[in-house]
Amino acid sequence: MKILSLILKIAETLIVCVWGAAVGIFFPVCIMASGAEIVPEDVAARTDIMVIWLVTAVIFILAAALIFMKHYRVAAGLGVAGLVGVLVVDAMFAELYQYTAESTGPDDLYLPLIFAALLDIFILVIEERANFAKLFEAKKKKEDEKAPSILGDD
Repeated sequence: MKILSLILKIAETLIVCVWGAAVGIFFPVCIMASGAEIVPEDVAARTDIMVIWLVTAVIFILAAALIFMKHYRVAAGLGVAGLVGVLVVDAMFAELYQYTAESTGPDDLYLPLIFAALLDIFILVIEERANFAKLFEAKKKKEDEKAPSILGDD
């Protein structure tokens, strides 16, 4: 299981480095800085999408850092928050590009972060499997214990 955990952490790092750090920070900043020179004017005017995209990328970077500090629960929580951010950005771009037949927006640039959110959850399950086993064991013991008698028998 340690090897699987290591492989998942490496995959998480690669995904977050490429789509979280490089693409998730570089593209929104460039679009906000240069505006209509590199993207259509209607996209450049929507800075709210770019800000949410940027915040989502930072959330995933923080989650990856927390994984290496062994704070798996917080990292998984941030991964879920980042997943919500990715879905919000996707919905905003879908609304923006709804009348454009040839394009749906830059889906390839932010949607791979969904896999980073899933990896955060998988890493939590693998690393905290002993705690989950204890939780299920305690629940089973509680189910197996003798119920109190209403007759007062010992």
